[in-house]
Amino acid sequence: MRRPNRSLEFLRRISRPRRPRPGGADSISVYVEERAALLTSEELEELRPDLGMLTLQFTTIAAPEFPHLQAQLKFLAEFLEDTGEGLFPTASEASRKEAAFAIRYAAKEADIIPDFIPEIGYADDSLIVRTVLNRHRDVFCDYCRFRDIAWSEISLSP
Repeated sequence: MRRPNRSLEFLRRISRPRRPRPGGADSISVYVEERAALLTSEELEELRPDLGMLTLQFTTIAAPEFPHLQAQLKFLAEFLEDTGEGLFPTASEASRKEAAFAIRYAAKEADIIPDFIPEIGYADDSLIVRTVLNRHRDVFCDYCRFRDIAWSEISLSP
């Protein structure tokens, strides 16, 4: 009698389409959009004076599994600073709020996956940041041109 492959069964189970929970987020993109929309203009302004300190804090992230995370967080902080000061006025409110959400999420002590867990601790932070970058790709590409930054260095894609 042949034993079932537990790994394959596990993968089948977690891959099944599921109905979203009532009031739950269907995807990480929806989660980011909904959470960021809750940020007020005042909260965005309150974050601005902390961006330098947060950027410094992000340089201490030791996550070789996510080598672009530090640069991506620094990029989002600079984006918020420049848009807040009016240097790059073409950003949408949604891109600003979602960038702020990603920065605040990465700076939190408690997240979905605790940062101290080896190899996967920053997976949720990286996923949130990459989701924001992808959701507002056009705005961030324009910002890269404005700042003479190669988009491929930030996005992990050409």
